[in-house]
Amino acid sequence: MIAVLALLAAPFTGGSRLAHVRLRAVPLLAAAAVVQLATSALAPGSGTVRILALVLTSVLVGLFVLGNLRVAGMPLSGLGLLLNLVVVAANGAMPVSEDAAARAGISPAELALAGDAMREPLTQDTLLGRLADVIPVAAPWWPQVVSPGDVLVAAGVGLLLVSARGPQTAARDKRSTVLASESTTIGSYS
Repeated sequence: MIAVLALLAAPFTGGSRLAHVRLRAVPLLAAAAVVQLATSALAPGSGTVRILALVLTSVLVGLFVLGNLRVAGMPLSGLGLLLNLVVVAANGAMPVSEDAAARAGISPAELALAGDAMREPLTQDTLLGRLADVIPVAAPWWPQVVSPGDVLVAAGVGLLLVSARGPQTAARDKRSTVLASESTTIGSYS
């Protein structure tokens, strides 16, 4: 969700070079975010509605990623999203390691897996358990448990952000270069 919000905010970042990154099919990403938010608000306990929303969201985000494969970081984010989709499809929900949640500082009550149609406890019977939410993130302001797919999505967004800074450096280098024809000193290359 953080990656989706970061990409949606890209056109509004003002002086950031990210605002100049050309992303195609952004309305698909916006629609995916609306579907997820609406489903969470209107049908938080309905497993059927949440699964349908997940399928629709996956299709919308997948089309967005396909339309932007040439953008730095997008293939990596796409792979992360695909890994998350595979583990959810294999289990019917995203398995979450309660041990990893405890290491991140999240209590079972805060985790609230019993009331969440899209997440379930990680067990011995979980398929593809290594792709589930098994990585504790003990951030003091927002502890969470993430999946390897989430890490790839974040890395892809990070690569997008870093690569968006590239043109700034190139423009600065171009301004600081003095051509021989512009030099005021004859025979000097300084």
